[in-house]
Amino acid sequence: MAPHSLDPVLERHRERHGLSRLLFEMVLLIASVLLAFAVNDWSNARERRQLAHRVLEDLQREIAFNQHAIGDSLSYHEQMSKSIRSAREQLAAGGAWDYPADFDGLREILFQRAAFDSAMLSQTLPHLTVNTLAAVSALYTQQDQYTQNLHLYAAATLQSDNKDALRDLRLTENCLKQMARDERQLVPLMQAALTAVDSELQNPQ
Repeated sequence: MAPHSLDPVLERHRERHGLSRLLFEMVLLIASVLLAFAVNDWSNARERRQLAHRVLEDLQREIAFNQHAIGDSLSYHEQMSKSIRSAREQLAAGGAWDYPADFDGLREILFQRAAFDSAMLSQTLPHLTVNTLAAVSALYTQQDQYTQNLHLYAAATLQSDNKDALRDLRLTENCLKQMARDERQLVPLMQAALTAVDSELQNPQ
């Protein structure tokens, strides 16, 4: 005698149970994958925040250092500009003149920029706030322009003419005035960048 087939109701129950288990396992697998992605995204975001924080701290120190350096240089160039003008006026009037005792040509500022370059190479800058990025970029762009101008002014002062002291003094005075002007333009940019960096460090996004 042939074996009895399973009860149709029991068969359908087993099929539904198998399908439910399959669906459950698929949902569990998808949830696991999504969770793994979420954890990975969270970890990456945390690493980016930590890197951005370190970059901001480095920028803070770097800008503060440059700010101090330009303060000293600006004071020197302004004072030398006045002293050279005084010497030029004495010469033009036929009087005795000489370079100021503390005159040492143009004072070159070697701006630190390792933090900014590192932030660019690590592609961290885009993770800063728009305000910080704009302020920092404007500052370093102007610093680059300042360095280019410095080389131009330095080259100009080398074109001396021993037969025309009045011309040399006028040229030197103009270069000193230009350096002081460029440095005055950098001062508010430095303060704006430092304020933006400080704000982002205190209120991280």
